[in-house]
Amino acid sequence: MSSPLTRSEMSSHTSTSILVVNPNSSFSITRAIKQSLEPHIPLGVTAEFFNPSTGPAGISDPATAQSSCEACMEELPGLVDKYDGVLVACFSDHPLVPTLELYAKDKNLCLSVLGIYHAGIATALLRTRGKFGIIATGSGIKTNLIEATAKFLGSTTSDRFVGPITTDISVVELQEGDQVEVERKMRSTTRDLVRKGAEVIILGCGGMCGMEPWIVDSAAEEGRQVQVVDGARMGFHMILALIHGT
Repeated sequence: MSSPLTRSEMSSHTSTSILVVNPNSSFSITRAIKQSLEPHIPLGVTAEFFNPSTGPAGISDPATAQSSCEACMEELPGLVDKYDGVLVACFSDHPLVPTLELYAKDKNLCLSVLGIYHAGIATALLRTRGKFGIIATGSGIKTNLIEATAKFLGSTTSDRFVGPITTDISVVELQEGDQVEVERKMRSTTRDLVRKGAEVIILGCGGMCGMEPWIVDSAAEEGRQVQVVDGARMGFHMILALIHGT
């Protein structure tokens, strides 16, 4: 019996390739997503990581989402043609997902496209019959996430969704800001979500990857156990399933 192939040996036999797109222009966020995902890439799969060279450094509302989509589409046409799937690593109902789907249809490409927002919400619904919430970047009321989740659930009155609670941390600050302050705000927001009954907490930005222990520990301080969903990690597994299920 021959020995199993190593990852390097498998690279020449790779049949599945994924492009992970961070649609904002912050390389620090792309790097964090890459570091989080790379240990979970199966043999026989390759992943490459991309962010546009221009456009907003962070995505906080529909306007910056649209601007980032336009920046991506200045560079992605042609580039995405060689991949089997694209994972859009922005926690929003990002316009790049339908834009790439339309691009693939027009070019007759067999290209699966998925957003980490959709992967995160779907996973939360599967992991609990109770309540879930989102720990979000920025400040104030995240109307875009509230509306997108209501659309996903098919209901504006579901009591399963306790809502997004913002951390008052910008996307860029997640990786480049004072990490003591980032941790403090992540822990405080976690406690707020737990007090609202959340049993599952979704990371509301790809740049939050690796911060799961803060959330679990903060919930434990409230006497609660929570599950943490990393939409980027779950999205990577889901897009592989979409590719191989077609």
